[in-house]
Amino acid sequence: MLYSLLSILLQPEVSGGPPVAPAPGGGGAPAPGPMGCGGGGVEQIGFLLLMFAVLYFLMIRPQQKRAKQHDEMLGGLKKGDIVRTNGGIRGEVTALDERDVTIEIADRTRIKVLRSHVAGLDQAPEEKS
Repeated sequence: MLYSLLSILLQPEVSGGPPVAPAPGGGGAPAPGPMGCGGGGVEQIGFLLLMFAVLYFLMIRPQQKRAKQHDEMLGGLKKGDIVRTNGGIRGEVTALDERDVTIEIADRTRIKVLRSHVAGLDQAPEEKS
C-alpha cells in the first residue's frame, strides 16, 4: 500500500498538466505479493540489511570495544591501585583473587567486592598548594 502511494506521488507530470492518477485496474503499481505487500521484496531486504549495518557500527561495535577494555583493565589490577566500584566506593586494592577484590576504603576498613563490579581505575586526588 505504501509503495502504491509513493508511486502516485512520485509519478512524473504530464507536460503542463496536473499529475495523472493511475488507471483503476492496475498499470501504475505492481500487483500485491502473497502477503499483501506491493512487491519490492529485494528493496525491503536491502533496507533491513542497511539498518542492521548502521546499528552494528553505531551501537554493538562500540559496546564490544568498551567491554574488551574493561576486561583488560580488570586483568591488569594489582595491589596498590586506586579503584572505584560501580556503587561509587573509592579505595585502594589490598588483595586480589580470581573472583574478588579487597578494597581498603578507610583506615582498617576493608570490603570485598566482585572483580566485575570494579568500574575502573581512579586517580589519587591532587594536592593543592
